[in-house]
Amino acid sequence: MGASGWDYYVPYQPDRYAAFVGLRQQVFESGEFWWAVAGEDGKMARDYPNRPQTEDELWAEETVRLAGTHSILDMYRVLDDGDQPNYGWLPYSYETFEEYMALVKEHGNPEYGIIVPLSDEEAMEAAGTVQLTNDHVEKITDLAAYRGIGRCAVLHDAYGRPSELYFWGYSGD
Repeated sequence: MGASGWDYYVPYQPDRYAAFVGLRQQVFESGEFWWAVAGEDGKMARDYPNRPQTEDELWAEETVRLAGTHSILDMYRVLDDGDQPNYGWLPYSYETFEEYMALVKEHGNPEYGIIVPLSDEEAMEAAGTVQLTNDHVEKITDLAAYRGIGRCAVLHDAYGRPSELYFWGYSGD
């Protein structure tokens, strides 16, 4: 199936983790995620009346654990400002298993399922400002470079006040 891109806008609140938890709950309850039903690629969980009623039920299914939900539900943690994500070997390429193992030995495995807040430096480099608005979203989306690792950014209104949190990334397989 391949990874799917996802993005969400939620009203701004200073506690990104609380916004993230609320968003995950909203996505789960709405069924706006892929539920791994064999032979039913492309359908959302909302299309099935018998879909899991709890996240424990959802993640108890091996196909979901293997393929993910292609949504924010595949993420489990929001890093704090300044926390360094563990991208492991992801920034590097390899052609042989031996090269892959050497990269793992040197850099470790990536930490998947995390949301990495956009830094001021990244915002400035991508959009020319640290006060991002909806108009800047197109300029920052490519900063979610790795499958299984999401991003978030504060978006501001026309008066420069924080108005939304934007979560985006790619996940699933």
